Amino acid sequence: MNIKMKHFVIIFLLFLTACGGGFSGEYRTLQGAIVMDFRPDGRVTQSMVGNSFAEFDFERDGDEIKIYVAPGLAQIYEIQSDDVLIGPGGVTLVRRR
Repeated sequence: MNIKMKHFVIIFLLFLTACGGGFSGEYRTLQGAIVMDFRPDGRVTQSMVGNSFAEFDFERDGDEIKIYVAPGLAQIYEIQSDDVLIGPGGVTLVRRR
């Protein structure tokens, strides 16, 4: 593999890592009414009362998850632990096991 190809592969892998930040899993409110399914591909599906209603891009930025609901507009969720996210208005999401 030549040097240019090696650089391309490294940059490509870094790009893929930045997309979702390796964050994934299904998180839900304690009552289960809201479910957010974070996928390794950097996409999240939001469901309410069992009905999927939206899909967005997201990225992990340190201890935050940014869900891009519109161009230039993100909802911010704080990572409290591997199992708990705190969102806008204090909404608490817990990882489903």
